[in-house]
Amino acid sequence: MNILIDSCSYNCQNAGDLAMLMVAVSRLRELWPAANINVITNAPHLMARHCGAVDTVPVRGRRLLLEDRLLGRIHRQLPHRLTQTWSTLEQELRLRQPGLFKTSIGLKAALFGRDARDVCTFLDAIGQADLVVVNGAGIIADAFRDHALGILTTLELANRRGVPTALFGQGLGPIEDGELRRRASKTLGGASLIGVRESLTGPQLLSSLGVDPKHVVVTGDDAIELAYSEYGRSHGSQGGEAIGVNVRIAPYAEVRPDLLPLLRSVLQCAGQQHGARLVPIPIAHHGGGMDVSALHDLLEGIGESDGGAALQTPRDVIRRVGICRIVVTGSYHGAVFALSQGIPAVALVKSRYYLHKMAGVAHEFGTGCHMVNLDEDDLSTRLSEAISRAWAEADGVREPLLQSAADQIRRGKAAYRRLRDLVSCGSATSPAELSYNV
Repeated sequence: MNILIDSCSYNCQNAGDLAMLMVAVSRLRELWPAANINVITNAPHLMARHCGAVDTVPVRGRRLLLEDRLLGRIHRQLPHRLTQTWSTLEQELRLRQPGLFKTSIGLKAALFGRDARDVCTFLDAIGQADLVVVNGAGIIADAFRDHALGILTTLELANRRGVPTALFGQGLGPIEDGELRRRASKTLGGASLIGVRESLTGPQLLSSLGVDPKHVVVTGDDAIELAYSEYGRSHGSQGGEAIGVNVRIAPYAEVRPDLLPLLRSVLQCAGQQHGARLVPIPIAHHGGGMDVSALHDLLEGIGESDGGAALQTPRDVIRRVGICRIVVTGSYHGAVFALSQGIPAVALVKSRYYLHKMAGVAHEFGTGCHMVNLDEDDLSTRLSEAISRAWAEADGVREPLLQSAADQIRRGKAAYRRLRDLVSCGSATSPAELSYNV
């Protein structure tokens, strides 16, 4: 059994996505103990550290495949309409005859002294796979259009070979981009099983794309299992007393640095009011900083101002969350890590993308998650009140949150077992349409 996992977060620099991958690998190993597991990644050393004995496939191979132009730069000289027609045809050829592009890339590599081995490794991994799994992330959305199209390419290549495909822990949408909708509709309908994080928008979006509801299941986030298990081992029924803080400064969140002074003022008052220290909860470390840099600027002089730079693994972050009574977070997985340990969260939202993500996790847990829209008037008052509500309810919501986490873990594991049964009985496969030979 050869299982290929598209990790979605290829640099292993997002603690939430990495936690999902760790759980996915663990669950697949439990179901297929003798399987060879291959993971598409940019960070093989980190993959070995967090996921153990897995083989790695360079995502660069897929990128080279998608970027290759059979006509080279000649297509730029064609009339606009002809260029569009050729690009569409080229994309179809890329999926129907990837071996043709493999040859093209190899010839160009030999001519210009480049290394094309990654393309061969990527295509060979799909060619040898008995199952392709896309690990959870909030990637198939307009906010990450090009990234999403790459993941869909992995699935399309597998579908065309008749290899069963599945997606787990998915946070889907919004998707309004025409090309992304077309490709998602074409590709996701061929999946044997799609596990979505939440029931508010994911199933409805998939239905609008023509995906059969029988192939869709709501599981919650895979990372819940890691956070819940860490809570059980480390904390028992003891609640923390700190206020955890995360803020996501990024285009897809639509949050700018000029919001930090207001947040800083509210958090400083909250810390003083409740006698709580403010501790950073970094989730994304892209570029060596991201959340860490934003949290350093936010908390300098009023809390722990190292930005949480020392928290290098998902378990490090989860344990930091565990010392908190509440968490104020602009990151989706900041909320997941808190709620899964019975800790209420105050979710900061602005973009449609984050509104969907946070509303989904709040709905699945049912209590303990207070959403604050950063675009609405009187933000200071609304945020202060949300923090006070979360603080006051912390003891009362702990058990309901933990029960909800346990239920979502149960549903997630059941979905993986369902995939195993589909693959075992052969109902997840269909005759291969095309081979990889030129």
